[in-house]
Amino acid sequence: TSYFVALQIGAMLKGTCYLAEEIFHLETRHRGSLWRALSACLHLRWHVTLLLVGGSAYVALLDGDRRSLGLHLVLTCFCQLLFLALGLH
Repeated sequence: TSYFVALQIGAMLKGTCYLAEEIFHLETRHRGSLWRALSACLHLRWHVTLLLVGGSAYVALLDGDRRSLGLHLVLTCFCQLLFLALGLH
């Protein structure tokens, strides 16, 4: 489940990076609509649904240590950003 959550976090971080680049092209590509740019870069319904399902399964499998959940999420985000920066994804 942690791998599944990591994939969804990676996809959302990648979409966020794309959105940061697309903001400069709002007028030419998306007719000035931030919502269109957001929809083109992030498939929110799909990723958020999968992230919630994977995240709830991950939380259900924890032994009750909430600190480890936060640490795992931070490390997962860091690793996914590192993979994106190095072009390994």
